[in-house]
Amino acid sequence: MKAPQAFYDFTLQFHQDLDLVYPDWASDAPTARHEIYQSFRRQYGDQAVHDLNAFCEKLLSDARADLESFWFKESKADWVISNDGIRLLLKDFQTWAASL
Repeated sequence: MKAPQAFYDFTLQFHQDLDLVYPDWASDAPTARHEIYQSFRRQYGDQAVHDLNAFCEKLLSDARADLESFWFKESKADWVISNDGIRLLLKDFQTWAASL
């Protein structure tokens, strides 16, 4: 499955902003990553949010998908997140996008 440009943009920004700009990004707080998502929206626009949200839906529709391998291969981030971590991140993004 080919990832849209929004996925590459999001993963690059997510990786760059994590510890420097948003040190509490891994918190269990329900809004811990919302500033990252909002920053992505400001930089890339509503269409990128829509495109990424639709792509998340495709990725998450297969409960057995190897998201860790996909992330490592397709992401612009240079570190790996576990399958469960990626699934939680994408679901969290979808929840935020649905609130717009």
